[in-house]
Amino acid sequence: MLSLLLTLACSSPETPTAPAGDPVATGPVDGDTLVLAVPFDPGILNPLVAAYALTGWYTLATQPGLVERKVTPDGLTYAPKLAESWVWADDGRSITYTLREGLEWNDGTPLTAHDVAFTYELIQDPVVASNWHGDGKNIVRFDVVDDRTITFHFRSGGNPVLLQGTTIRGVVPKHVLEDADRATLRGHDYSKAPSASGPWHVSSWQSNEKIVLEPNGAQTVFPKPHLDRIITRIIPEYATRLLELQNGTNDMVSSLEKSDLADLAENYPHIRQIRAEAESMQYIGWNNKDPHFADASVRKAMSLAIDRQSLIDRFFKVGDEIYAQPCVGTVGPNLGAWHNDELVPLAHDPDQSRALLAAAGWADADGDGVLDNNGEPFEVTVIVQNGILRLKNLAIAMQAQLRDVGVDLQIQLLEPNRFSQLAREHDFEVILWSFGNNPKVDPYIQWHSEGQYNWMGYDDPETDALLEGARTVDSLEEAQRMVREAQARVFEAHPATFLFWEDEITGIHERFQGVSMNTFTVLEDVETWWVPADQQKY
Repeated sequence: MLSLLLTLACSSPETPTAPAGDPVATGPVDGDTLVLAVPFDPGILNPLVAAYALTGWYTLATQPGLVERKVTPDGLTYAPKLAESWVWADDGRSITYTLREGLEWNDGTPLTAHDVAFTYELIQDPVVASNWHGDGKNIVRFDVVDDRTITFHFRSGGNPVLLQGTTIRGVVPKHVLEDADRATLRGHDYSKAPSASGPWHVSSWQSNEKIVLEPNGAQTVFPKPHLDRIITRIIPEYATRLLELQNGTNDMVSSLEKSDLADLAENYPHIRQIRAEAESMQYIGWNNKDPHFADASVRKAMSLAIDRQSLIDRFFKVGDEIYAQPCVGTVGPNLGAWHNDELVPLAHDPDQSRALLAAAGWADADGDGVLDNNGEPFEVTVIVQNGILRLKNLAIAMQAQLRDVGVDLQIQLLEPNRFSQLAREHDFEVILWSFGNNPKVDPYIQWHSEGQYNWMGYDDPETDALLEGARTVDSLEEAQRMVREAQARVFEAHPATFLFWEDEITGIHERFQGVSMNTFTVLEDVETWWVPADQQKY
């Protein structure tokens, strides 16, 4: 989340059984359009520098990687995409991919292993500032054997899920980007008009209004999509997205507010609700480099001041159903030995919070209800991405809870690209955002001092060593122990207040069949989605 982490867990594809003797509904047919609504424009569609998980919905469809991630009851696994097969070396320290025959970019240029190597050159180049630069550090080198074969060599073995996960990024075309300025890759024209190698291509894009995907007629190695097109409408207001889902203007909306679920079920039976448990965790992060939050005891005071359970009861409880659970970090509670089960969320204790703040020199000297230190009031601003009603409401609720201990929290709603820029540059005091439940399990990206999503500026050499070790150790059990220990160190340092793991709900019109979603995209294998001929709308 992110990034806007609108992420959903694995949902089995749904294909109805046709009535006996009914030739119309016996299997997938072509035709119709999927119209979905999202709160903001993804901004850029270069998979190496894209800021949001939402962006991945489109890059996975247009610019896939060697393999694609699949979430199963047993955890994360990988399925062929650009690569038709792969083989591990006996020592587990290298993997060799064989690309499918006949891969092409939509301009007719062959897609080869040289494009894959070029992609990873960009990822490893610090000038590019790729979101996946940390992944590239785990790769010692890559060798192009021939046009269809490439081998990745790793620093160690021991954790094949994590290691293969560093080789999955969307492949970009060398012939288009070879001469691009790497320092300004985000602003390159390619980001708005990307090449396509997957089942879909971007046929039109009106910024902040609409994105249209259509089948990529140039590719011949993937199934031809059944749908004629996918139209994404950018609608910042949640109430409008919901209304248009109800009246059929939109077919699909993610991150439905929990308070709307009962009404949808009762009055709009044509909307199928797909639930994904513990799919994203919400946090409020404290900039550890900011003078207000440089002291860990002050950050702990913030955590003690926030009543997580009241937030869950208020925003995530509908009747007897609860759609969230308290959390202690960014490793999902469903990830077995990776999760540190010994950690327990801090209980709400405003008195202890006030005591810690007083010990750190904060007192209400002028009696206005706001703490101050040497004449400076404890007034800070939380940045929140506009268009996500849940986050705005959470910010308002926590504003009141922090005010109760003397902290004046101001709320600044930002458009997505500005929010992302300030987060990357650590140019904020407080941030409210989400992390997805990534079954690859690599908290390096969030809590290593050089992690690309360590927006809070947490810096602890011992945590760094643990996270580096978890990436390179040859023993899976030792990697898990290191991750658990790193979780404990982060938890004790309170770089952020971990609020809760949230279940995500997506609404989609029931006419769509073969629908599947996973942690990484709500458009999983969307080329296989279809609509019965007698239910087609467009």
